[in-house]
Amino acid sequence: MNAILAQSHETTDPLKLLHRPGVRLVSIFGSLDEDGSRRVHYAVDIDNRQYRVVSISGESVIASATPITPAAAWYERELHDQYGVAIEGHPDLRPLLFHENWAEGVHPMTAGFEKVPPGTRAPYRFLKVEGEGVCEVPVGPVHAGIIEPGHFRFSVVGDTVLNLELRHFYTHKGTEKLFENMTIADGCLISESVSGDNCFAHAVAYSQAMENSFGVAVPARGRALRLIGLELERMMAHIADVGALCGDVGFTVPAAYTARIKESLLLASTRFFRTRFWRGVAVPGGVTIDLAAADAAELKRIVADAARDFAELAQIILETPSVQNRFESTGVLSRDVARDLAVVGPVTRASGVKIDVRRDHPYGRYREFATDIAHHSQGDVLARARIRIDETAISARLIADTLSEMPTGAIRTSIPTDASAEGFSAVESPRGELFYWVRVRNGRIARCHIKSPSFQNWPALPLAMPGNIIADFPLINKSFNLSYSGCDR
Repeated sequence: MNAILAQSHETTDPLKLLHRPGVRLVSIFGSLDEDGSRRVHYAVDIDNRQYRVVSISGESVIASATPITPAAAWYERELHDQYGVAIEGHPDLRPLLFHENWAEGVHPMTAGFEKVPPGTRAPYRFLKVEGEGVCEVPVGPVHAGIIEPGHFRFSVVGDTVLNLELRHFYTHKGTEKLFENMTIADGCLISESVSGDNCFAHAVAYSQAMENSFGVAVPARGRALRLIGLELERMMAHIADVGALCGDVGFTVPAAYTARIKESLLLASTRFFRTRFWRGVAVPGGVTIDLAAADAAELKRIVADAARDFAELAQIILETPSVQNRFESTGVLSRDVARDLAVVGPVTRASGVKIDVRRDHPYGRYREFATDIAHHSQGDVLARARIRIDETAISARLIADTLSEMPTGAIRTSIPTDASAEGFSAVESPRGELFYWVRVRNGRIARCHIKSPSFQNWPALPLAMPGNIIADFPLINKSFNLSYSGCDR
């Protein structure tokens, strides 16, 4: 634990570190020292074995890391927007978070910021693709369904996409600002609200960051219950994603069946844990709800039935020629692009990059298991569907193994409420690596940074589109299944 905390104060040159083979960028974010001066932190993963956070002053001009690793591009744009840090050598410092109604020169994470004054910016400059027969097709930010806003601008010749540029943050919530001066307990409620369909993963990541900061060990039974919740959330997300892909190609019967299977898991969550989406369960120090011994066998049966039904349905889906025709070779994300943009989760594992926090940086109960990692190399919609099908079976096995060997004892331990510390944590959410970095001063949150897997993966989506027809965009987009809310945190 002490080694983790010591790493967060390193002063190693981050650009030299990023040049090293085997170093993957996890996040770049800012904070304020007690005197109000700005600091820039670089979180990296070294050889898939060790997280490290290094920091430098943000008061003077810093060199861009984007030429070294393109994955840094959005993080540096966000850093520039939030903290006003001057960045030299960045290829594109257009505003990322702020739209035309945001005043120039206002940086909400800096000292003394209270509210946004009215202002007008110049119109956002989209990339202009020119040539004979090229036209632009704007989609959004308001969509026909109930999804959140996002703007997609296609440059096409006929039906074929040449370029896609996206713009988000129409509902940017300023979540990291909301954490400031909150109590540790109230911070957990905010973390659950970042991305509604991954709320338990966020709560666990936040709680673990606090536990790592203060050196608190969660009881064995609490760790087991967290694993059950995390894997149930993953199963429900993956089953729903595969069903949504079927819906996008008009295969409506399997889409309806996946909804039924997911609902059986939601009902089980309500029955045994009094919450459909596991809200209010994970807290710093453990969990708030126990599982009765008499219920463990029934939950195990329900999960096994859901996994069996989904496996049978998945076989039908994958063997249907019309589905194969739409999924195969559509929306290919190459292994090199996935690596360059440090893509995470099922999307990168479908492109042949084997990274998973549960295996590479085991936490909680995962330290006691050898977690299988599903992976494929084709990088297309079919591979991303297969990853989710394979991972659902793995999740069911992890839940069954945990329920068969449930530890006894307490489910929660206390955590300091008036101390000072800082630290970080990562979990493998259904969408991939979710990273929290926290700083607490006298029991109040001074800074909480969230690296969302959707924020990491959205820049990769446009690179899977060129050469595809525009009608396949909903399918490709669905196969990435990125969260607007998680990105617009």
